[in-house]
Parts: sequence; C-alpha cells; structure tokens
Amino acid sequence: MTAGLGLVYGVSVLQFLINGFVVGSIYILGATGLSLIFGIRKFANFSHGEMMAFGAYMAWIVNTIWLLDILVGLILAVVATALLGMTLELLVFRKLADKGPVSALVASIGITIFLQNFIAAIFGTSVQAYNLRVAVNYVLLADNNGVAVLSINPIKGVATLVLASVLILFLHFLLRWTTLGKSMRATADNPDLARASGIRTRNVILWTWAIGGGMAAIAGVLLGIVKDIRPTMGFDVLLFVFAAVIIGGLGSPYGAMVGGLIVGIAGELSTALLAWLGRPDVLGLEQPQAYSPAAAFAILILVLLLRPNGIAGGRGVAIRAHAGWLRLPRLPWRSRGA
Repeated sequence: MTAGLGLVYGVSVLQFLINGFVVGSIYILGATGLSLIFGIRKFANFSHGEMMAFGAYMAWIVNTIWLLDILVGLILAVVATALLGMTLELLVFRKLADKGPVSALVASIGITIFLQNFIAAIFGTSVQAYNLRVAVNYVLLADNNGVAVLSINPIKGVATLVLASVLILFLHFLLRWTTLGKSMRATADNPDLARASGIRTRNVILWTWAIGGGMAAIAGVLLGIVKDIRPTMGFDVLLFVFAAVIIGGLGSPYGAMVGGLIVGIAGELSTALLAWLGRPDVLGLEQPQAYSPAAAFAILILVLLLRPNGIAGGRGVAIRAHAGWLRLPRLPWRSRGA
C-alpha cells in the first residue's frame, strides 16, 4: 500500500508512515494494558478508555492548573490511574469474579458511562490542552526550495516514540525476567495451579490492574499531547485499542504491540488513500477523511478470517508456573487465602 501511494504522493507518503508510527505507539500502550487485564481477568474491560481519559485529566491538573512540568503530571497520572484500576478491582470486579465474564463486561460498561459523566461534570465538556511550549518540527527532508517534505515534532513525535519504546522494553523485561511478571504469566495460564503452587493470585491481579492502569494513563497523556483533551477522548479511541488487541490476539501483550502498530499505520495510510480518492479527477468523495477509521476494522475482519485467534495465536503471556516463581511483592491489603 505504501508503495502504491508513493506513486501518487512521492516521498512525502513517508510522512503518513511517520504519523502512523506515532499514533500506533499510543495505541500500543493502551492495547498492552488492556491485554494484560484481559489475560488475567478474562473479560473485555470497556472502562479502559475512560481510564486513559482519567489519566490525561490528572496530568492536565498538574500541568495547567498547578503549573508544574508535564513530567510531574505524567507521574501523578500514572499513580492516580493505577490506584483507580486497583479500586475498581477491589470494589467491583473481585466481587463479580465468580459470576462469569459477561457480568464483569456489563459492569465495565456501566463504569465507562459513570467515569465519562463524572469527568464531564468535574472538568466540563470544553476541549482542553496542556501547558506546553510550541516546539518547532525537525525537518527530516526538504525540497530544493527549502520546503519541508518530511518532518516530525520533537514533543508530539519524538518524545512519544521514545517513551513508548522504553515502556515496551520495560514491559518485556517485567514479563520475562521479574518474579511479578512470571507470576502474572502463571496466573493467566492457570489460576488454580498458580494458587496451589503458592502464588498469591489476588495480589497478582491487583498488580496487573496497577500496571494496566499506569499504561492507560501514559497512553491518555500522550493522546492529549498529540491531539487534545476532552471527556470522550478515551471512548473515541477505545474501538481502535480493541481492534489492536484482537488483531494481535486476545490476552497477548506482545500481539497487542503488533496490533497497535498495524492499526496506527493503517489509519494514517488510509487517510492518504482517501485524500487521493477525494480528488475531483478520481472519485470525488465528499469529506473522504471521515472514512479513514474503516481501514483498521477492515484489517481486523481480514485477520479474524485468516487467523481467528489473532496474529499471536491467542497464546497470551501465559505459561506454566514453576516453584521458583512463588515469591511476590506483598500489598498491605493482602487477602486471606489469596
């Protein structure tokens, strides 16, 4: 597709590809957090998008109202959203653990509606923005007249890609090499066996909600930087995050990383394709940009037809537990028999 669009746009088609990597990196962070929770709890958490919006507004309070650095806002957003996720687990989802995935899914939809209206009531429905200096784009390629052909913004582009890359490496290290990560994988694979092996599965679930909430917060803050901040911002991208998770394979954070990148790039390249189709000498589509979300879901349908379990085959992060994984950082509210 990129090669075909290159015949129309020339080298400037790479600008859409760069934008796709930036947007895809945000989808990756949202999708991996959602995938981790699904792998442990085995239900689709529809409130994940509102957790992203909650994190974005927490950072906005620190950065715009308290006039502190955005990095301080990012840290507070991660902590606050992690606590929100853990609170939802303790007050709602733990009580529904024996009711099946449908009850938890319906509850997450109710939480979505509540959080969205709560955010709108507290912060209003106006579009907000962070208190950031306008950064000049880095010119990667210019034509003979000095006009930028390829460029990237140091904050909206470079910082987003770097932070997403660091977090992906952190998540890989966590899942593969730490006691907590191994316990998460064991619990996702077989909770009963993990519990019998001595793993405190309730603690594992709480830590998973904390990590998933932290990832959602970072994705929300980056989304607010790249676009804007509004109460519906999480819900607006939730379907794209779900598409990334399903394309990659439900419960697989590694698959979610690939799925997020595919969804982000497909959306931006489809924008270029639709802009070409909107030309009067081609098809003359009215408002062609409005059709760009269809590309991600067309890929979703294709993947489901060819690989119903997703690119990662639905294997998730789960593998069998071993006795060496038993020790886990304890939480102060450890439950009996967990």
